[in-house]
This record gives sequence, structure tokens and C-alpha cells, in this order.
Amino acid sequence: LHTLEQSPSFLNVQEGMHAILNCTYQERTLFNFHWFRQDPRRGLVSLTLIQSSQKEQGDKYFKELLGKEKFYSVWNIPASHPGDSATYFCAL
Repeated sequence: LHTLEQSPSFLNVQEGMHAILNCTYQERTLFNFHWFRQDPRRGLVSLTLIQSSQKEQGDKYFKELLGKEKFYSVWNIPASHPGDSATYFCAL
């Protein structure tokens, strides 16, 4: 059984503020890792995918690292706006 830890479990920020979501995975195996968002208007939407063959990937919205003992991903919203309101998921 593999465990993902996502934090914070709930985040409320004011418009224009910086928002950060974290996801940690403790075992190094072959997998595909995803960030999703879900909102009432669009349903479930894939935001990004990283494959186990990639050591590092990132842009202004996310940073994902694969290490020998730990996998760590950050979803970063530099200046939030009402359209960012949704439920965000990290998943294997």
C-alpha cells in the first residue's frame, strides 16, 4: 500500500494571494503522478503528469522532484483569483 500525504487539506486565500499545495510520497517505485482539479462547472481536469522516468519537472505552477527515498510535489498559484477556486487532488 502506498501513501500520499497532501497538505493543507483545506486552503482559503484572498484574491491575489499566493497559494501553495504540497504532496509527499514516501516510496520510490515506478508510477505516474498527477495533479487534478475539480470544480462544479468543468468536472475533473488533469493539470499535470510526471512519470517515474523524469527526475525533475516544473513551471510557474508546479515543481515536482523524484528522489531516492521521497517524492515531493508542490502546486503553486502565484496570485490567486476566483477562477482558481476548486478542489485539488494529487494522485498516483
